[in-house]
Amino acid sequence: MSRNARLLLALVVLVAGGVAVASAAQAPPASGAPSGTSSGDSPQALFDRAGSAYHEGRFDEAAKEYEAIVAQGIDDARVHYNLANAYFKLGRLGPAILEYERSLRLDPTDSEARDNLVLARGLLRDKVTEPEMQYPVRVLKETLESVPAGTVAAAFLVFWIAAWGVAGFVPVTASWVRRRLLGYAALALGLVAVTFGTALLYQMRQETAGIGIVMADSVDVRSGPGEENTVLFKVHEGTRIELRHTLEAWTQVSLPNGLSGWVPRSAVEKV
Repeated sequence: MSRNARLLLALVVLVAGGVAVASAAQAPPASGAPSGTSSGDSPQALFDRAGSAYHEGRFDEAAKEYEAIVAQGIDDARVHYNLANAYFKLGRLGPAILEYERSLRLDPTDSEARDNLVLARGLLRDKVTEPEMQYPVRVLKETLESVPAGTVAAAFLVFWIAAWGVAGFVPVTASWVRRRLLGYAALALGLVAVTFGTALLYQMRQETAGIGIVMADSVDVRSGPGEENTVLFKVHEGTRIELRHTLEAWTQVSLPNGLSGWVPRSAVEKV
């Protein structure tokens, strides 16, 4: 199988996966708990009780109900978002940021979740400075983060197939002028497809990168995996870090500003 064919097949699978994820992001099912769970309450019943508790100001109770939904294996953007709001009301910034991140992973178009995440990050003790980006690059990055990967994959497939379809008419077209116009059209469609393909690769890399949130109040970041190593700096609850390598009970992490080191695995939770 050629390289282009393999890439096309992989993207078809990705589009199918995007549809599956979109289906999973619907309302928690009202038909009862998933098989294999021990809870007698359906996700819908838990969701309704959690919503009532939240609106009545019983945020701790609401959080427990949403946690019970997640414990049943329901991976729903709205559940994570509402759980994050409950944690935020309780002043638990680390868990709140973790759940906002999980909500946006499932539904990157949710502007309310993104705004609340920015608000929660503004209350953190660690103010990590990210590398300065030029305005067009920053806008492009923010746009890619707000568009589902399935949509980008679908756009890539459409333009890729269209480019090859138009190119296929070039050899069988008698008019030299029309062949030239078709060639330009195929080239333009191909360039657009390459653009979407590059954007898709970026999104896939972002999705596969291990991102974690510091859950402990304060964590020493050490030069190696072990208590005997030198403390390089500290990170605090809610800080977003990239997870690189794991060695027994330790995880190597890095910050956007380039600082890196090792922390206990128990101190961070993966998004």
